[in-house]
Amino acid sequence: MTGRVLLAGAAGEAAGRHHQRDMFAPAIVASDRLEVCGVWPGPVGAEGFGRAASLADDLGVPLVRDSVDALAAADAVVACLDPDSLSELLGAAPVGAPVLPVLVDKLVLFGTARLETLAQDPTAGAVVAAYHSRFHPSVTGLAALVASGELGLPHAAHGELLVAYGDGPAAEGDLRHVGVLALDVLAAIVGPPTGSVHAVRTAMGDPATESWTLTVRWHPGVVVTLIVSRLQPGTTGSLHRYRVLGSEGQALADLAAPRLSLVGGPDVPYGPGPVQLELESLVFGARGTTLTDLTRISRLIDAAERAAADGTVQPYA
Repeated sequence: MTGRVLLAGAAGEAAGRHHQRDMFAPAIVASDRLEVCGVWPGPVGAEGFGRAASLADDLGVPLVRDSVDALAAADAVVACLDPDSLSELLGAAPVGAPVLPVLVDKLVLFGTARLETLAQDPTAGAVVAAYHSRFHPSVTGLAALVASGELGLPHAAHGELLVAYGDGPAAEGDLRHVGVLALDVLAAIVGPPTGSVHAVRTAMGDPATESWTLTVRWHPGVVVTLIVSRLQPGTTGSLHRYRVLGSEGQALADLAAPRLSLVGGPDVPYGPGPVQLELESLVFGARGTTLTDLTRISRLIDAAERAAADGTVQPYA
């Protein structure tokens, strides 16, 4: 069986991003279980409307302007849409029809209030956030190890996410733009967060070098520390890893490594990348970060931003 995926919208032009073309479409093409069934450009005037039409031409698939028809041809949706365009798409689903899973790019940038409203919308029950790092084999393996109890009772975790300068920090700030990836991974490993947070933001006189250090009471008994930073322009490399400390041992996951190194044995390639695994999971298996999950993380980010602004420890829930 081949899963039919609708690409909805091509927002991100203002920030120099084209995730449909550069990330999602290649992962679908690389999978022997998925295919792009069409592109819905969004309502006329939506961000990325013209880019969506070009994307359909490049992929050789139909550009379907009617949202009802677009959904009828799909088993799942990958959406790069603004909030209003997403609401229009979700509202086009016929009553009584099977609910399609909808993966939404950059969903946390909608803001906490909009996420809370969306989480209460019955048409958004199958919406999940497109934060694919939780599908990396190192993360799923570490999460399974924690859940098995092999590390004993977890009491601390540490994450480091240093990314290339790229096109510079987003207007919303790098904690919400980049740090959410790490927070979502930590939620996948040690469970949903609820507690308090202290945060330090350092810009070193240049917003392009924004760096965050978080100390989070994740939930009773577990403390999480996290470093998120964007490298200086012209600097290469990256760092993306997580360590969990338990009462019976500790484990480290390195997402920057392209393969798993076995002591005394050969290096084993990971196989499909996390974006492909995320999309296949969207259609055929367990899904990723729900609106409820992401709303909780968004509240944590709000609290961290307040904490950094006034030097206090802020509660979140």
